[in-house]
Amino acid sequence: MKRLLYIPLTALLLGACGNPTIEQELEQANERNEELKGILQTEEVNFQKNTQRLEALKEDISKMKSVIGNPDINNYVDIVTDYAGGMERSLSDMDGLLSNHGDGEELSGMESDFEEISSELFETMEAYDENSAGIELDEYLERQHNAIQLANGDIRAALDTIANGIEASDSALFEQGIEQLRSAHEYY
Repeated sequence: MKRLLYIPLTALLLGACGNPTIEQELEQANERNEELKGILQTEEVNFQKNTQRLEALKEDISKMKSVIGNPDINNYVDIVTDYAGGMERSLSDMDGLLSNHGDGEELSGMESDFEEISSELFETMEAYDENSAGIELDEYLERQHNAIQLANGDIRAALDTIANGIEASDSALFEQGIEQLRSAHEYY
């Protein structure tokens, strides 16, 4: 009898250490299946992201092709370069004039210098308006163009306010115009 008990235990031990049972194989296959489903889901998400990136890149390339073939863009860049140079020179001169004005000084003493610099600024803005009229711009440059036009409007209004302050010898109006001129840069 000892021998009969010993054999089934040995067979049982060999079965446990040997080949897996069908249930174990099925459980391992299910686990592997779940792992593969997770990997597949991750890859599908990555594929969708890459597809979206590719579509965005195609759109960017299409936009760039239209810009590259558009001679108006090069013309506009030249117009803005001239505008920026003229505005920088004139605004620098204006800053020098306005910052040299002391609180107790008579405003009328700066009238002729102010009119000269103001005239240069108006000419630069008018040249920009004339040269940029009719140019076909892409969406980005159109926004830049609109910002320049808004800034020009504020600069014109500020110059008018400063001129009125100088003409009336009104320091408060003069200072208001200077503040308007300083805030016009927010559009650039």
